[in-house]
Amino acid sequence: MIPNLNISLLTDWIKNPKNKAVSKLVFAFILGLLMLSLSKLLTANNNAYDNMSSEKIGNNAEQDLIIKELSYEAKLEKQLSELLHQVKDVGNVEIMITLEDESSIEPAFNIVSTEKNSEEKDNEGGVRTITEKQTNTQLVLLKKSGEEQPLILKKTTPKIKGILIIADGAFSSKVRDKIIKSTATLFDIPIYKISVLEK
Repeated sequence: MIPNLNISLLTDWIKNPKNKAVSKLVFAFILGLLMLSLSKLLTANNNAYDNMSSEKIGNNAEQDLIIKELSYEAKLEKQLSELLHQVKDVGNVEIMITLEDESSIEPAFNIVSTEKNSEEKDNEGGVRTITEKQTNTQLVLLKKSGEEQPLILKKTTPKIKGILIIADGAFSSKVRDKIIKSTATLFDIPIYKISVLEK
């Protein structure tokens, strides 16, 4: 009973206040506080979400690109190192490969083109033909393990700019010649792009 009386007294005071100026001021103050706290809450949530999503997208894209580029280079270096290490008299090998350009990826697009022709006649008997062309391009996505990924039509690996090989057995001209020729054949690059030094 008592809580009902308090609520009814409060609602009566709001409906018919004794001092209207004070009640308007209190009401405006409460409304302002509510709006301020609501706007802070919304902007904080939006900023946090935007920052989190943009950082996540940006970081993921950059990391994926760096990892792919490095892994391609590292993979080539590791494979060449393992192969040359097995060659007689070469010994321990360290390799550095530099790439000429970046790898490129060509995704698939679904392109829909529409063309609409219409004729307009003016009062003097002239005819005007209007052609409207509209092209809609959409990236083709495939679902793999619950995630959407673009369909890749073509992927080109970067060209090799140069190879530096440091080997224990490079003091011998025969060994150096073997390393250069085998590396040139393996990567299909000219001999002048390969440098072999003694460790």
